[in-house]
Amino acid sequence: MNKHLKRILLLFLSLIFALLVAEGLARLFFDPIDFLKPKTVSDEVLRYKIEPNSGAHDSWGYRNKKVPESAEIVTIGDSHTYGISATASNSWPSALQRLSGKETYNLGLGGYGPAEYLYLIEKNALKLDPDLIIVGFYLGNDLKDSFTAVYSVPMWEDMRKLDISYSFDDQENDKDTDSAGFTDWLSGNSVLYRIISSSFIGDNLRQQRRLSKGEDIPMLNVPENGINTGFTPYRRLKGLDLSNSEVREGLRLTLGFIDKMNQLTHENKINFLVVIIPTKEAVFSEFISQSHELADINKLDKVIQNEEVVNKLIQTYFTDHGIPYVDVLEPLRNAAGSEQIYPNNFGGHSNKNGYRIIAETINQYLESKPTQ
Repeated sequence: MNKHLKRILLLFLSLIFALLVAEGLARLFFDPIDFLKPKTVSDEVLRYKIEPNSGAHDSWGYRNKKVPESAEIVTIGDSHTYGISATASNSWPSALQRLSGKETYNLGLGGYGPAEYLYLIEKNALKLDPDLIIVGFYLGNDLKDSFTAVYSVPMWEDMRKLDISYSFDDQENDKDTDSAGFTDWLSGNSVLYRIISSSFIGDNLRQQRRLSKGEDIPMLNVPENGINTGFTPYRRLKGLDLSNSEVREGLRLTLGFIDKMNQLTHENKINFLVVIIPTKEAVFSEFISQSHELADINKLDKVIQNEEVVNKLIQTYFTDHGIPYVDVLEPLRNAAGSEQIYPNNFGGHSNKNGYRIIAETINQYLESKPTQ
């Protein structure tokens, strides 16, 4: 009996040692900031934020190695600016830094919207004394995010016009809610575990989980163009359907927030730029229109049509109010049939190729209109 116990104990200790070695090797070859799940904490204005130094994020709780004393460019946005579906070094802010040669600090975080962008300019960005502040404005849910913030955060209650009450729901922004337990601890402390759980296998498991809950994920398959990817029209319509009073109110609030950002940066003699980031549905709209047998084609068409209207309204407002902007829809759309710019699953975030195109488009704009 003692021999068996010794063997079991030796096997257990060997397994622990092997896992520790594997974890050490994983941290040697992979950047922890790309895998460790940071811990989120509540915030009375932002609603939530990343705990400083959590998940290898910086002392402000953002996806950078450190908070610099100053930065020539500060980027602010949601998960599309944070760089979901790519490593931190392949997010569009990081790609822009390489292209421009200018120190760039990334203040992006999933689930944030125009209200948070304005707040972060005042609270964080100005401290870095930047020459330029760039806001990544995602058409897919930033209108609804403005509505959510104003109608759930006391700080913005003076901006409310609708007589309703509202409670914030994490699921509206494709933000994973925190879970308690051993797996959550592993997510925040083990690179090895996150490599496995956040891999292609993990993405497919998450997609199957959504399907099992009844969510429709129509798949577009165009082999001759190397396209095999999915869409989430139900979620996108929640953020773009102009027949919804909350979305219309979100549009009004969004324009007001961006106008305030423009004024604030002008007062501080900082250049300002809004980057309009389209939905995946809009990027693939030409292929969707040619795929008549695609599931939920009517819903996809509705997403695309509403997005076109919203984009025109926003660009007209920006032009009339002197707000500099660049729309990255066409460059992404032009690349959609020749290279893979999104994952082959339901994910609506670009991969490193898509983020590179966004950065290249921004850099071309900046080179044509250099900052003062």
